[in-house]
Amino acid sequence: MLPSFDELMRLASLEPEKLESLRKSWVDNVIANAPENYQRRLRGLQFQIDMERERASNPMSSCIRISQMMHEGLANLREALNQPEDENAVNNDLSSAEVLHFPLSLAD
Repeated sequence: MLPSFDELMRLASLEPEKLESLRKSWVDNVIANAPENYQRRLRGLQFQIDMERERASNPMSSCIRISQMMHEGLANLREALNQPEDENAVNNDLSSAEVLHFPLSLAD
């Protein structure tokens, strides 16, 4: 169970090492409980996040860097979903489609 916000704030100001230990433990627990076929990718993603945190000069910079990573990932996903890999195959499928006639009413 997660500590309260006030407890997390207290840890951040008075015991940052303990807060970091809790964070790592929670992250490891989430990854360990993920389906096995996702765990390698999640560990890789966590590594990237940890490296951005280390490169940042302060917590706000860390937050901004990680936010940018998330926005870039979302933009890549959006692009992949909106642009088919082989546009010719999609166009060929559309041009050879059979049009079906549906009656306008049950009486037709």
